[in-house]
Amino acid sequence: MYSLFNNYKSLLRHGLLCATLLLAAGPAAAALTWNNVQFGGFISQGYLLSDQNNYPVDTEDGTFDFREYGANASTTFGNHLRVGGQLFAQRFGKYGDDRIILDWAVADYNFRQEFGIRVGRVKYPRSLHSDVLDADVLRPFIFLPQSIYDARLRDFQASFDGAMIYGAIGAGSSSFDYKVFYGDIPMKLESGVADFFNTSSLYANPPGVQSLGMDSVRGATLAWNTPISGLRFAGYYSELSHLVAVGPFIAAPALASKIDITKVAYKVASAEYTKDNWTLVGEYLVEDIDSVLTLPAFIAPPSVSKSGTRSYYISVARRLSEKLEVGSYYTNTHASRPTPGTTASSNKRNDWTISGRYDVSDHLLFKLEVHFINGTKDMFNVPGIENKPGSLQGSMILFAAKTTLSF
Repeated sequence: MYSLFNNYKSLLRHGLLCATLLLAAGPAAAALTWNNVQFGGFISQGYLLSDQNNYPVDTEDGTFDFREYGANASTTFGNHLRVGGQLFAQRFGKYGDDRIILDWAVADYNFRQEFGIRVGRVKYPRSLHSDVLDADVLRPFIFLPQSIYDARLRDFQASFDGAMIYGAIGAGSSSFDYKVFYGDIPMKLESGVADFFNTSSLYANPPGVQSLGMDSVRGATLAWNTPISGLRFAGYYSELSHLVAVGPFIAAPALASKIDITKVAYKVASAEYTKDNWTLVGEYLVEDIDSVLTLPAFIAPPSVSKSGTRSYYISVARRLSEKLEVGSYYTNTHASRPTPGTTASSNKRNDWTISGRYDVSDHLLFKLEVHFINGTKDMFNVPGIENKPGSLQGSMILFAAKTTLSF
């Protein structure tokens, strides 16, 4: 515990500085409309510190490399066509490096309530909160449950290039929302996806994976807005095809090894209930993976394997006053087909989280959060996030602070 809080003076000093700067900008922060074009955006700065293990990024010594920026614009043409997009940048430990990317950009034509189409770089509806990953104003939590919303995979799970049809269908006192989509997701070697491969002990690392690509993503969602006010159920299915990583084989770096994940199927069930100042949410994710491992031909023929995870969380949040909101969740993820010879701790991760949020103004908020984590599943040992073999501890505490200005 001492190592978790021994830098509290530095944290307080930097936190106050960030808050002061954002407060100075606060009065001027407001949505802007010009010639029927709406502009918005956000900027955030955070701090992470853990007492054991570097998770989710390099956190044992504390880090201010935890920030996000976004700017968006949209406009309408007539009653049916909307066009918009968002630029985004982040620094999340070793990821993002403050590079500006096109986060999403769509042309959305709504023929009628029951049918519309979106084309471009479209938000990926993988689960309940996938469409609002950056919307700090919607929740008290700094991190969504990492069993389903792994922050290291944001550039992989936020959007896809392709098309979607969608609509809302009335059914008496309830209604149904649906989406069907197809496209592909651009892959980056400096992403968290690459580090999932790099930490597998298959590739010489560095340099790690040298080629990364994917064929397609497809899926559908169906949500039921029940007759009970505030109660909603939804189901999500998406499938990735041929996620392929190639890199130097660790036993003979001059030779290449390849993992072809021929299919990843995500099946998610969710429930959400809001009443007065309470919000209750639960989700359950089934992830099934089919893969083919190809080593240098003289070592072994290609081998086929199956793997997967089962993950869930339950969260509760309550608005205590106009300015104060608190929340908590418990989340679990575990391997459904553990690799023989691995430890129980490395095949699971549990996280009990407590969060608090204070709204300084309509545009500025501040959050604090503590995670009590057991298990080491998906904790990396790669350049920039070092967890040396044998050094991982079975339990840890992660402290997070974040302030966000939105306009």
